[in-house]
Amino acid sequence: MEKFKNFIPALVGLVLIGAAVFMYFRANYLTRVCTEPTTATVVDMREDYTTDSDGAFRYVYYPVIEYQAGGQTLTEELDSGSTTPAYRLGETVDILYNPANAKEFIVAGSNQNLIWILLSALGVIFLGVGVYTIVKK
Repeated sequence: MEKFKNFIPALVGLVLIGAAVFMYFRANYLTRVCTEPTTATVVDMREDYTTDSDGAFRYVYYPVIEYQAGGQTLTEELDSGSTTPAYRLGETVDILYNPANAKEFIVAGSNQNLIWILLSALGVIFLGVGVYTIVKK
């Protein structure tokens, strides 16, 4: 069991790097295909909750937007939530959607690279610690 513990940081690092690769390709894809601009309106705020490392409950707010695309009205939830609402009900948000699939969209001006860069950095750190721990033993 003790030997297995040495591999945990490396495994976590590999999972984080795998997630970063997925996020990179998704961000790259969405940036490439979401070209049609429109304005969305925040119509709802979905509340979810999570626990932090201390076990305390925290609410996470996910904006629900409504927008016109290809002659139809779509209602979609933003992928990212925050512990304090990033938008207010009725607020408008500029988005870019995919003309071939209007359910695919990104918030105009958002940095699609930030998430995968952070996951990559964390993955490399965990992988490095894991490899060091394995080699050291």
